[in-house]
Amino acid sequence: MNNPNLNVTMPQGLSRVRIAVGVVVAFLFLSHLEDLAGGLLTASVALVYARLRRWPEVKFRYYFSTLKLALPGCAFVAGASAQVALFSLDQPGLGIGAALAAAVAVAALILILEGKVMKNIFDLVPTDQQDQLDDFLGAKAPQGQRADFSHLDPVRVEGFLRDRVIGQNSVVHECVQTAFRRVRLARSNKPVMTALFVGATGAGKTELAKALAAELFAGRMIRVDCNELSAEHGVQRLIGAPPGYAGSEDGGQLCRAIGRFGTGLILLDEIEKAHPVVLKTVMGLLDEARLTEQSTGQVYDASGFMIVLTSNAKQAEIGKIAAATADSSERTRKVKDELKSSGFLPEVLARLDAIFPFEPLSRRALAAIVGRFLMGIAGEAGVEVVSVDAELLIDLVAKAEKLSDYGVREVVRAVESAVVDQLLDLKDRGVSHVAIRVENSRVVVHPATRAVAI
Repeated sequence: MNNPNLNVTMPQGLSRVRIAVGVVVAFLFLSHLEDLAGGLLTASVALVYARLRRWPEVKFRYYFSTLKLALPGCAFVAGASAQVALFSLDQPGLGIGAALAAAVAVAALILILEGKVMKNIFDLVPTDQQDQLDDFLGAKAPQGQRADFSHLDPVRVEGFLRDRVIGQNSVVHECVQTAFRRVRLARSNKPVMTALFVGATGAGKTELAKALAAELFAGRMIRVDCNELSAEHGVQRLIGAPPGYAGSEDGGQLCRAIGRFGTGLILLDEIEKAHPVVLKTVMGLLDEARLTEQSTGQVYDASGFMIVLTSNAKQAEIGKIAAATADSSERTRKVKDELKSSGFLPEVLARLDAIFPFEPLSRRALAAIVGRFLMGIAGEAGVEVVSVDAELLIDLVAKAEKLSDYGVREVVRAVESAVVDQLLDLKDRGVSHVAIRVENSRVVVHPATRAVAI
């Protein structure tokens, strides 16, 4: 099969004329070889440099056809003119003219070798063959953006994350340190960082991913719920349907989001629930920060993204490991063993920069989380909570411990159903501050005066 980017066809008559001209020129060169040695030497050096350093895809013979002849031509004129100038010192007019010709030829040669005339191999392809080459090669991969944390203070970032993600200070510290370390490395074709957050439901895995996106990437986050990708065809949501299939013109949601954002955080939530075909696609993303859209062949660059996977697999066992193992290397090894025993693909684990096991939340952390949700509900209702019975917090934390498999969410829903109607009723009556009490095992909201700081 002919190489489409190098073959140049021409009329047979033109070929014969070129051969005849070549024979005449060769005869003249051979008869005046000693006068043209500088030009031949310069042209040879330029061709070797171009072949080895600039355009290794182009064979020597192609520099003697069409516009590519400019490179050896300029080199020959430069060398030959310089030789004439050096040996014509007794003829000032001829010497000056030859020197000017050499200077012009050298300037043109420099422009060619710097890529300002012949920029790359694709510029050597005849115009009428460009479409054919593009169809064969597919779309060009866009150059991804590089993440920039230079304007961020790691200490301040860690403080923000600790305030937002309760009860996981050690994970927050290690995650921030790893992220800032990785972004400083010149790793081509790699994401900023690839990490797995693993642990109990409600421990703060997704919340930490959201907080990282908010603080490091100005809120740019792409979230993929992998429990919706349990079937093989789910991969089409990420990279699009094959050409000719329904929806192929829409492309892949993940691909298009990567192209739109340029840099940010990709969250693959509950990765263990994804179909193996989806996992295979994810592995390519983790490994080379590239994702090819199936419907168009377009390659998307995710090297400016932090990629976070979350998993609830073996949460009880991993929680114990996180709480009892101080050494980070030993902790990671034990967590990997547990994940492998649960069916987690070793190929995925091998492509991760870090694995962060989340510890089970303490009672104080649970109380703080429940309190935060309670304050948030009141704020949405338009009132401010100034007092809460300790009995309420104790009861809610106890329920959270009993419902540990469901996380804090079930407890929050119970709180919301118990107080939200009362909060809205008081707001409608013009009350702005409330106290939440437990009376006869019922949660009751009363009007209250503004709390006074002491």
